[in-house]
Amino acid sequence: MPVRRITVSLLVLAGVVACNGERKDEQPIQTTTAGGTLTTPSPESADRKDMSMVRMINALPNMNDLEVTGDDNALFNDVDYKGVTSYSPLKGNVTRFRVKSGTRDTTIASNNELMMDGSRYTVVALPEKDGGVRLRVLHDEIVPDVGKVRLRVVHGVRGAGEVDVMMQNMKDPIFDNINFASEAGYKEMDPMEGMIIFRIDETNRELLKKSMKLVAGHSYTVVLSGVSGGRVDAIIVDDMAVGANAADSVRR
Repeated sequence: MPVRRITVSLLVLAGVVACNGERKDEQPIQTTTAGGTLTTPSPESADRKDMSMVRMINALPNMNDLEVTGDDNALFNDVDYKGVTSYSPLKGNVTRFRVKSGTRDTTIASNNELMMDGSRYTVVALPEKDGGVRLRVLHDEIVPDVGKVRLRVVHGVRGAGEVDVMMQNMKDPIFDNINFASEAGYKEMDPMEGMIIFRIDETNRELLKKSMKLVAGHSYTVVLSGVSGGRVDAIIVDDMAVGANAADSVRR
């Protein structure tokens, strides 16, 4: 297996303080997806500070009406395929997430996660190789350094093997060797615009290409979903701190 050469930003936003003294990950966030625009207040604006914020992405083709609970308390209902919810406050530091299909009253996946006060997380429902469901909980590092962009890619294409991510006409990949049902972590880079190509590492076969404009001050999550040899989708989530430059973010 090739050596993984991904460059990942190791900046932990929970410990970073903005110039005005406000922690970056506690700023209100505006999220843009194919379904519209959502604005979420900061965790500090809630009743208690010992809480985090969590949202849900459904990357399971042909599975709609997902229900998600945290410690058996309802978080999200009726999340359809490619759906992205707004952030919801979550109290407590250790949470057991469960996801159910609307057609079944049994848990189809679960995950125990240690949450950090004042941080944001994304719960992603991904397919397993055997047809099951995996629940991944990702720590969201929303605010890049000044003039920079953050990008991460989550690989949920069944049967594709490892995936590379390329910007057309650029020599070096943005990410390479992303494992199935995994994410490459964030990469912080300069703003750019062009065709981003997702391809199978072993064969160089193209899975999908997407025209994107990556704007300074924004953080992007791309979740690949589908089946190799069949339809492949990209669920694109564009986050920015409210008050930052809100220029056009993603071309769809």
